[in-house]
Amino acid sequence: MIEGTVQFLINGEEFRTYYQIHGTIADDSLPPLIAIHGGPGYTHDYLGPLADIAKSNPLQPVIFYDQLGNGKSSRLTSKPPDFFSVRLYVDEIANLVEKLNLTSYHILGHSWGGPLAAEFEVQLQPRGLKSLVIANSLASMALVGKSFSERIDTLDNPEEVRAGMAKKKTDPKAYRAAMMALYGRYAIRFVKEDPIPKELRVLDTVLGDEETGEGGDPTVSDNMGPKTRNWTIIDRLPSIRVPLLLLTGKEDMLQGYASEPYFWRVNKARWIEFQNSSHVPFWEEREKFMTTVNEWLQRLD
Repeated sequence: MIEGTVQFLINGEEFRTYYQIHGTIADDSLPPLIAIHGGPGYTHDYLGPLADIAKSNPLQPVIFYDQLGNGKSSRLTSKPPDFFSVRLYVDEIANLVEKLNLTSYHILGHSWGGPLAAEFEVQLQPRGLKSLVIANSLASMALVGKSFSERIDTLDNPEEVRAGMAKKKTDPKAYRAAMMALYGRYAIRFVKEDPIPKELRVLDTVLGDEETGEGGDPTVSDNMGPKTRNWTIIDRLPSIRVPLLLLTGKEDMLQGYASEPYFWRVNKARWIEFQNSSHVPFWEEREKFMTTVNEWLQRLD
């Protein structure tokens, strides 16, 4: 594994994007798969199982990175709200591709990473992009709200969960408990590891680690939330030129219909649903997920 940072200039100010490369980027290697994590406000760590793809074939590199403001990339705690935008994170992808000298590549976007991957293609029409993998994701925030509401209704205490989810700033413990009630049933339901791996405790990234006392950083989450409240890409999906693989989990908090528009409105799209998965099939049905993505990449390469 190789890790490092690349320079990302914004209006003349320097920031750093942290990245990891698993496998080998060389003249004889296959186009790498760039994995985009969710959030907004999380890190690449929970996507770790995707490195299996490079382990099974070192000539198929996988690239992780932490979006600006998160993880080991430059933090943005002093930045005003108008600094943050979807376009900021689209430009960061383009900068990473340029700085790593990638002429041909695939992108996998998970959860909120899916919209960033799709916006990258729609807004920039990049020359080297070979395909998109949109996993456990969304085509509009309206569909997310509908799906979450339906899933919460199936929990034992839906009104208590809704009340807790509204207390992110006033009562973080109640917020964490509410989110974990939803996540336990519809995000990490089939994860076999016990206790849940630290990488999957994504709320710690924002709220802090209750066990160690390590503080979280809600900057990106707090600033991007209002910016994406009405986000949708549905009407712009026909602008996606490359083949698209849509992956969903049957028991996901983001039900299949939240990302279904990708299948119907993108010209070359395929849809596979993992029957024994919720939001993280690369943990829940790890081998099947890697085989599915590997076969997709091999077919296009």
